[in-house]
Parts: sequence; structure tokens; C-alpha cells
Amino acid sequence: MSRKLAGSLWQIASRWLDNADDDLPSETSPATKEELSQIVSAAKQEWLDAQSYFNHATEPELVDHAILSLQAAERKYMYWLKRMENSQ
Repeated sequence: MSRKLAGSLWQIASRWLDNADDDLPSETSPATKEELSQIVSAAKQEWLDAQSYFNHATEPELVDHAILSLQAAERKYMYWLKRMENSQ
């Protein structure tokens, strides 16, 4: 794979998985069940997207990034899922 293509994939991956617009709600602000459900759904989708990204990564640097992104997305999803279950 050419360096130009690898660089393009890095840029796409960065924009796709590291979106700065996705702010986490504050721990001090109480979330309604509906809000928590939406957060859990978004975290699950992020995890599924990270799995897909991992499955398609071919360059060693991209595989490393994909693994870290997948682990982070899984932990985020598990955190919010547990928090939603504890709120019920």
C-alpha cells in the first residue's frame, strides 16, 4: 500500500473515530433513562464501527490504531451500558 493511501486512511480514521464534537455528558449532570439509552446506542455504534475499522486495517500502524480504538470503544460502551443498568 502506498504511503499516500496509508496517510489518507490515517486521516479518515482520525476523523471517523476521534470526533471532537462527541462530548461526553458531565458526571455531575443527571441523565434521564432516554438520554442514557441514546448514549449507550451511540457507544455501541462506535464500538461496531471500530470493529469494522479493525477488520479492514492492513498497514501495521493502522492495525495498532485500530486495536487501541476498538479497546477504547468497547470500554466506553461497557461503561455506559453498566451505568444505564445501574440507573434502573
